[in-house]
Amino acid sequence: MNVEKVKSDLDLGRKIFESIPTHLRPAWGASLLMVFSERLSTPTEIQELLNIVDNERNWKDAHQQFSKIRTFGLKDKKFQPESYLLLGENVAKITYNASGQPAPFDHDAGWWIPGLAITTADYFKSDEGIDEVVRILKIHFKEL
Repeated sequence: MNVEKVKSDLDLGRKIFESIPTHLRPAWGASLLMVFSERLSTPTEIQELLNIVDNERNWKDAHQQFSKIRTFGLKDKKFQPESYLLLGENVAKITYNASGQPAPFDHDAGWWIPGLAITTADYFKSDEGIDEVVRILKIHFKEL
């Protein structure tokens, strides 16, 4: 698979994201975040999001968690890789959207997730990380 294409082709990101059934999208996004848990110190805001994803009744709380992740990123400019925080923000968005609550986030939030996951894996220069991200991206999208 051409991982560079995944990073730069939003239409491919859309196809990958839309292949995931709505009720599985939060766990799919969380699994991409967890690929990096051994490579960095997971911010509390991301860990709290992972806890929200674990219980469907709490998915509505992902809206507020998005704000917490965004605030963390704005305050801690030294946190690297930034793409990981952006990935967390988008996982929060798709989790809230999957809750069915009113005023959903932008419909294309999930389209960015594949590219952000690959970008984050590239940051760590780890073939294992890229391979794991690709494996997760291929779970429902067989065209990769």
